[in-house]
This record gives sequence, structure tokens and C-alpha cells, in this order.
Amino acid sequence: MADDAAVTLDGTGCDIGVERPSGPYRSANRTPLTDVTGRPVGELSLAPPLLIRQVIKEMRAAPGQAADERLAALARAGELFATATLAGETPGMYCRRQALVSGLPASVARRTLDRVALAGRAAADTLTAQRPSGAVPFEDLSFGDLAAAGRTSAGAAAVWVRKGDVLGVLAPGNHPATHVEWLGALALGYRVAVRPSQRDPFTPRRLVRALREAGLAPGYVALLPTTHAHAEALVDGADLGLVYGGDSVVARYADSRRVLAQGPGRSKVLITRDVPWRSHLDTVADSVAADAGVQCLNASAVLCEDDAPGLAHALAERLARLPLLPPGHPDAALPVRPLDEARRFAEQLHESVGPRLAGPDADPVDRFLADLGDGSAVLRPVVVPLDSARDPRFGVELPFPYVAVAPWEPELRPAAFGRTLALTVLSEDADLVRECVASPLIRNTHWGAVPTHWSRPGLPHDGALAEFLRESKTFAGEAALRGPVR
Repeated sequence: MADDAAVTLDGTGCDIGVERPSGPYRSANRTPLTDVTGRPVGELSLAPPLLIRQVIKEMRAAPGQAADERLAALARAGELFATATLAGETPGMYCRRQALVSGLPASVARRTLDRVALAGRAAADTLTAQRPSGAVPFEDLSFGDLAAAGRTSAGAAAVWVRKGDVLGVLAPGNHPATHVEWLGALALGYRVAVRPSQRDPFTPRRLVRALREAGLAPGYVALLPTTHAHAEALVDGADLGLVYGGDSVVARYADSRRVLAQGPGRSKVLITRDVPWRSHLDTVADSVAADAGVQCLNASAVLCEDDAPGLAHALAERLARLPLLPPGHPDAALPVRPLDEARRFAEQLHESVGPRLAGPDADPVDRFLADLGDGSAVLRPVVVPLDSARDPRFGVELPFPYVAVAPWEPELRPAAFGRTLALTVLSEDADLVRECVASPLIRNTHWGAVPTHWSRPGLPHDGALAEFLRESKTFAGEAALRGPVR
């Protein structure tokens, strides 16, 4: 079917093609796109390695664009993504499609509209915030004459330079807002080739369309759907790579200087005895279950010094109130999966945590999922009370609201947390908070009733992407030989 030619009233009927600098392309090799009930809704073109290499070559050869024009295009694209009809797709239609195929509540995509708009407006300020103090962007240097080299009275400067020209992104499908990250690469002057997840090809396609409509030069962005087997061709063909995945993906690229691997967040909440947890149950529940609990910033573990079992019980009761609804429903709050996939999840959970929660004879289907009767099932929240944070289940992260609750033992100190993307600390102990901020294992520390998933454009996520994509170099002219040393 032609792209968007068969849009039905429920938002289905959409093909996803390759978006290359020269325009849309429909590959001969395609795979069905299905929603969470198993119903076909369209087809996804799959780019072979030869086409991937050709598109990257086109991107390298395409004309560049001035930084101020790119930043203006990013700001405009954010607004278009949130408000415009793009190639016949309204914002509401995008949210519906994204929800039906990914299984996430439609409210997640609706919030992503605003997050992308905000990121676009903030792109210029984010770029300034991430640039090292005192460094000069390479694009601001003048090479018109030798005397101007260095651009300082001392004739020399630290110059902020890209490490390459093309970034290959293997995008995840867990949350649509993850695509905000590679918008920052465009602001830094990179050409970005994105391989979308088959669970969410709609968000990056809408972004590509918005960027081009906003005036970004065509050579700066491409959408390259492909198989898992051929995804490596995109990373190999680009100068640098940004990939997402589990622990195995992180381990695979651990020694690579040209690939940044983003893995599980294992975010946590810590509550010490001097803060009553009952007063902060809303913050804990929000940290665990906001946006269906699928973000790396959602808490998957809680440490509580005072009555951890009581907190686990109260949290389980709170999360059990979340409605069990299909993803397109306006009140949906939990992820939905095809029934067979959900059953496999339930069986695995029953083996690892089920007897502790509901007794050895409990039916895993009833405990861990809710069959919607249409071929799909809601994944219910799971709260696992543990006797110790040393229990291996304390480090588990799953793609729905799953949280282990264990007693906080002060002698453990922050080093015992393991790698933690975001930590919310509910405590009056300033020394403890200082340790958390200083710990190399904790990437973001929130003090007080700030949910683990809180973020703001311009602040680092897992470090700043600019730290990976750019570096500072020295550039000196002859004037440096005469200038003072400062």
C-alpha cells in the first residue's frame, strides 16, 4: 500500500519507507507492521547494507548548512512535530499509531509531542550549556588571514571540534522521547542516520519529516529501517555510533571509542529514617510507573531504612490501582504486549519472583498480566519485597513497572548501589547526598521529592552527548609567539 494511503478511522494503515537525502524510497524487502493485537497495520521497508552505505555516502556529499540555520530549523521542527499535519499525519494520528504498535499508552506519545517541541526550542541554549567554558566552536573560527588565527589576544584558542561527520543511531523502541537525544547531534553539526525500532518507527519518521519541513538541509538526516542482522552496517558506515540495548549490547561496545552504548538505567529511590516514606509515596510511585514504567529513568529499586516491607505493601497497593486498558484508551497507564509475549513474561516472572509474591500455586497469568481479550494483554505492575539489597533481583530492570524494595543499610554507602542512572534521595543527611553526587556510579542525583524521571533540556542525561561527539583542540597562530602567557 502507498504511504498513508489506507488510513482507517482507528489510525492504522501506514507504511514506513526509507527516508534518504534524495527523498522517500520504498524498498523491495519489507516486513509487516502489526499492532499489539497481531493485526497488520502496514509495512516497514528494510534497507539492505548496500543501500545503507549508499545513503551514508549521499549524506557525506550533501551540501552543509550554517549553524544558525540548523538551530532555527530545529526550533521550528519541534513545533511542527507537536502541532502540524505532516504528509497527511496529524499529531493525534501519530499518537494513535505509536500507541497501537508500541503498546505504550497514547498519553506517552502525547507528552512526547511537548517534549520534542521543548527540546527544539532549547537546542541553541543546550548547545551553549554543553560547550566547555572558554572553548571556541570550530564554526566560529575565521581562516581569512593568518593574523586572525587563534581569535584571542594571545593568538591561540581552545577549539571545540566534531570528532566526525556522520552519526549512526540504532534507536530503541521503549519510549518515543529517546529520539530527543539525537536532535542534539544535529545541533552539533552531525549528519544523523537513524535505524528505527520496529516497535516505534513512527516517532523518528515524524521527526525526519518535521525537520525537512522546517528547512533542515536534506543531507543532515536519514531514516534507515533495517533488520537486526544488517544494523551493524549503519554503525560501521558512520563515523560514530549511538546504540541502545541491554547489558549484552553495553558489553559488546564497552571497549569502543567510536560507539556510545546506552544500556539499562537501574534508577533508584533512597529513603532514610529521618524522612517518613508515607509522606513521599506519590514520589516513589511516580518514579516507578510514570509513562508506563518503561524509561531507563523509571525507578526499578527502592531502598528504605524504616519499614521497607511496609513501603513495599503500600506501593503495591498504590500501583495496583492503575487501570488495565488498551493502549489507545485515554486513561491507559500500563504497557500492553501481544498475548503470547506477555505470557512468556509472566512465566519468567513467576519462576523468579512469583512464589514470594503470591504463593507457589498462584497462576502467573492472573498475577502478572491482564488478558484484554483481543490478542493482547496488559503487563501488571510488580513490587518485589527483598530482605537485602544484595539479592540479585535488586538489580533487575524490566519494560514495565517493576520495582524491588529492600532495607537500606547505612554501612553500604552509595558505592553499593552499582551503576545508577538516576537516584532520588529522600533524606536530611547532607553528607550522604554529597557522597551520591560525587559517586562515579551515579549519573544523576535528585535531592528531595523529585522523581527519578525528571529532566530538563540542557542538563546531562547519561553525561552530555556533546562529550562524546566533540572534543577540544588547540589552534594557534603566529600571534601566539608574541602574546602573553595567561
